[in-house]
Amino acid sequence: ICIGTPIANRNRAETEGLIGFFVNTLVLRTQVDHGASFLQLLDQVRGNTLDAYAHQDVPFEQLVEVLKPERHTSHSPLFQVMLALQNAPMDALTLPGLTLQAMGGEGVQAKFDLTFTFTEEAGRLNGSISYNTDLFEPSTMARMAAHFTRLLEAIVANPERRIQDLDMLDDAERHQLLVEWNDTASAGVPAGTIHALFEQRAAASPDSVALVYDNVSLTYGELNARANRLAHHLRTLGVGPDVLVGLCVERSLEMMVGLLAVLKAGGAYVPLDPAYPADRLAHMLEDAAPAVLLTQQRLLASLPASEVPVFLL
Repeated sequence: ICIGTPIANRNRAETEGLIGFFVNTLVLRTQVDHGASFLQLLDQVRGNTLDAYAHQDVPFEQLVEVLKPERHTSHSPLFQVMLALQNAPMDALTLPGLTLQAMGGEGVQAKFDLTFTFTEEAGRLNGSISYNTDLFEPSTMARMAAHFTRLLEAIVANPERRIQDLDMLDDAERHQLLVEWNDTASAGVPAGTIHALFEQRAAASPDSVALVYDNVSLTYGELNARANRLAHHLRTLGVGPDVLVGLCVERSLEMMVGLLAVLKAGGAYVPLDPAYPADRLAHMLEDAAPAVLLTQQRLLASLPASEVPVFLL
């Protein structure tokens, strides 16, 4: 993972008294091994950070120019997450004849996807997160902050634990994820296959409209009868369990007749989008090797040559 971090870039005594913006951005790269302990990861990050400090004079813009990453206007190059630590001692600013008071900003405009800012004060670290509101909701940030806090607590409790064993969830959230959201049992779902359930409905209300397309309709009884006729024909062609049937049709009543017929015959259908390029369709037919291809008269000319038998719906 790569994160950015600002550095004051005032490592020479002669620049300490100069007024101006010397800040540069460093990119810190970390290779995370989930099986390593946190202390091992910390040691790696410490070494990477010290190496980066040793080259802090290299401008970030020059680094981007040399590496030439793929650029996008939607995010910054090389990193999208910034981590800033403000721990330099800040003496009170005094000027003769003036009373100075710090003014807080009205709002913050996010410059990166995420920016974590920490300040050290009286032995404590105070943190804040600024984020791109096009990407994240406030509730997501609140949850992330809580996860980060629990992760720190787990690290302090046992820094020798493997990264993959450190816990970010509290008991309530773990119960929600593993129990509540997995409670997918549903009462009243009828047992049986799709075509068997359809046949039950067709028997109960054969005159009810089942399909409407381009001002043409089919009742449940008509749809069931057409699917049965086609299913019997498919059985004579050898369609049954573990046998594939290609289905290359446009949106139509025939599409539903074909789907139901394949299921009634005991086979499985392979959907072939007629909008696919001919090479793509040819590859799918060769790879699937269906026993028969169901299609429509108007699509014949666009289908690739194949040894698969064709039946026109």
